[in-house]
Amino acid sequence: MSLSHHRARGDWPRSAFYAFYFSALGVLLPYWPLYLRTRGFGPRALGDLMALLALSRVVAPYVGGALSDRLGHRMTGVRGGALLALACFLTIPYAHDFMSMAAVMMAFSFFWYATLPPVEASTLAFHGDRYGRIRLWGSIGFIVAVLGLGPVLDRFGAATVVPVIAMLLFGLWLSTLGLSPLALPVGSGLRRPIQRGLAPFLVACFLMQVSYGPYYTFYSLYLAHYGYNKAAIGALWALGVICEVLVFWQAGRFFAHFRESRLLAFTFALAVVRWILIALFPRSWPLLVLAQTFHAFTFGLYHAVAVRLVSRFAGPGAKARAQAIYGTAAGAGAAVGAAMSGYLWVALGREGMFLVAAAVAAVGFAIIASHQIAPSEPVS
Repeated sequence: MSLSHHRARGDWPRSAFYAFYFSALGVLLPYWPLYLRTRGFGPRALGDLMALLALSRVVAPYVGGALSDRLGHRMTGVRGGALLALACFLTIPYAHDFMSMAAVMMAFSFFWYATLPPVEASTLAFHGDRYGRIRLWGSIGFIVAVLGLGPVLDRFGAATVVPVIAMLLFGLWLSTLGLSPLALPVGSGLRRPIQRGLAPFLVACFLMQVSYGPYYTFYSLYLAHYGYNKAAIGALWALGVICEVLVFWQAGRFFAHFRESRLLAFTFALAVVRWILIALFPRSWPLLVLAQTFHAFTFGLYHAVAVRLVSRFAGPGAKARAQAIYGTAAGAGAAVGAAMSGYLWVALGREGMFLVAAAVAAVGFAIIASHQIAPSEPVS
């Protein structure tokens, strides 16, 4: 069977994987804090729990990516990880205190996060010219989850998120059964698998995710405090991801006209503006809408540039490992950002929390602007 046939055959299972993976994320990010609040967890405990959820991204992606590189991108580990994530999540109703909830959240998220780097690496390798158009189904899934679940929660309560996430994780596992086990070269150890110069890029990515901590952890509660109902909150989340989809669809146009380092700096600059708008104008619906449109660039374009650069930093036998290192840096940033946001909420207030996020993004911008992020190897 030809490689081109493999590529065409592999588009839809991969699109389905992204759709289920990011649909689950579309439930977790906006609505999981609301669910935890109904379980009796206060701001600091909630921030710590979301930090632990993010902390899984520090270890899990590297484990999944390194295993994938060692095995040559066979999908057995991806399928096993998806199934174990579902099994662990089904114990959520039995977690009645902070420690048990923390243990269950870390367990299911570890296996869930470990599934992504091997799929990202093989999608870039075998479907690279269509990566944006395959990956956008994840954004579409996120939008459907956010928009569809908001009114449901208004009617039936925040506990509805548990069966919804369970169904999405089951769908994720089903989608992995269709992933083609295409093999990439296995690292030989004869040459440097990942180029020098990756460190400043990873530090900046870490800081971008730190700046997202207040948004991912408290944005829904922040809006609820100012009187927005769950449907409106879901609409604002969805708006950002709709804009993100448009950027994924047209990502190639940006790469054709601008250097990646300049695109990356632009995304950090917009992140600074976005967090300032949210901090200073929470009662202004038009300005909140404007801030959400920036998600097209502060996440969509940022991620498209980042995974492209990461692939170029890595040799043929280290693609999944490089994606995993990027995922680890992002996970560490998300964990720090989530933990930090809980304490900032208490110490500086809701608005101060987002102003600190803007300052962190500004530091990331300074790092990108002062370093030439230019790996020598082209995207494979």
